[in-house]
Amino acid sequence: MNKKVKLSPSLEDYLETILQLERKNRVARVKDIASWLGVQMPSVSGALKNLKAKGMINYEKNSYISLTEEGMSIAVKVYEKHKLLVSFFKDVLLLDEKKATEIGCRVEHVIDIDCVLKLSNIQNYLKPKLEDRETWENIISNK
Repeated sequence: MNKKVKLSPSLEDYLETILQLERKNRVARVKDIASWLGVQMPSVSGALKNLKAKGMINYEKNSYISLTEEGMSIAVKVYEKHKLLVSFFKDVLLLDEKKATEIGCRVEHVIDIDCVLKLSNIQNYLKPKLEDRETWENIISNK
């Protein structure tokens, strides 16, 4: 399969969801994906057909969904970016969990891994300063 397959943010979200469901439940099913993403089952079926055609998943109607090697590689990268971004937004920028997750979900699709790693390095560098929450809140809030 072509290693430079371009996926939409939505299809990346499907791969990430399949990965998380496989880790949580050992299997991913259409109804579980629909519930996780808050979409209708026909939408999931359409996305799965698209991902199968791109070689990202193994899927037959009425069966479990599994990631191919290439699908797994992309899903892991998206998920790792997601985790790092949410952590940065929450712990460094002091956004609440919901907002950090919402923004992280949007940004993970447009930011490259090098930039995410630099944000992670910044977060690690600032870690001692972040422990004094009150002082950090004053610094980050321009107080």
